[in-house]
Amino acid sequence: MPNWDALSTETIQAWIVTEGLDLAVKFGVFLLILLAGWILARIVGRIVQEGIDRSKVQPSPLLKNFIINVTRKTVIILAVIVGLDTLGVDTAAIIAGLGASGLIIGFALKDTLSNFAAGFLLLFYRPFDTGHYVQVGGIEGTVKDMTLVSTVLNTGDNKIITIPNSQVWGKAITNFTEAELRRIDLVAGIGYDDDIKQAKNLFMEILTSHDKVLSEPAPVVRVKELADSSVNFDVRPWVKNEDYWGVRADLLEQIKLRCDEEGISIPYPAQDVFLHEVESPQAA
Repeated sequence: MPNWDALSTETIQAWIVTEGLDLAVKFGVFLLILLAGWILARIVGRIVQEGIDRSKVQPSPLLKNFIINVTRKTVIILAVIVGLDTLGVDTAAIIAGLGASGLIIGFALKDTLSNFAAGFLLLFYRPFDTGHYVQVGGIEGTVKDMTLVSTVLNTGDNKIITIPNSQVWGKAITNFTEAELRRIDLVAGIGYDDDIKQAKNLFMEILTSHDKVLSEPAPVVRVKELADSSVNFDVRPWVKNEDYWGVRADLLEQIKLRCDEEGISIPYPAQDVFLHEVESPQAA
């Protein structure tokens, strides 16, 4: 009978000498290619970043980071494909298999793909950027981050809310930060017995005396409507965007204090009830 143990040992030794050493060399080359790909990806990413910084057309930080990340990952993927090819792996079959499976995965992840598509549109049209205060999907907050899948907002009460990009792009987007100037829209009401001209001059004086209210565009004070229990004025000054909330609060406070000083009433909703005495049938 043949010595199977000896045969197995000899076969293993022969394989190690002939095939194993060659496989070890290929695997070492594969690791070197991955390392070179990782280093090259960082170098190419840095070159792309410097090129964008020097370009006359300055993309948004969101789009800039996206371009750099895609460039780096593309280099790494190419390095992996080249490395697998050195191991003797049929990369063409892998790419074809990925293409076929991608179609199946696409149907299963159609909602995620819609988020990707919306993310591309947001990056291309740039309706907002990181640090902007916006209202998207019915939610207000400061844009903290954005990926191809979702947008992250930091609300005024410090909540972190992640919104799918399909809900962001599919609804109205309000950007409160993009413009340099912003108009404050206030409504101030006075009583029907008060002097309209006096109130109008008072409101204009409050606006023009505030150091952060702009003279251009000029502030506006005018009668808006004759309401049920008050004469309402539109009080509309312009301010720098960063001063909006502070100036708005100041003006509301000043309107109340100055109206009290000048004897101008700020009425609240009220109704007059008239009682009529009706004789009873018995008394008649």
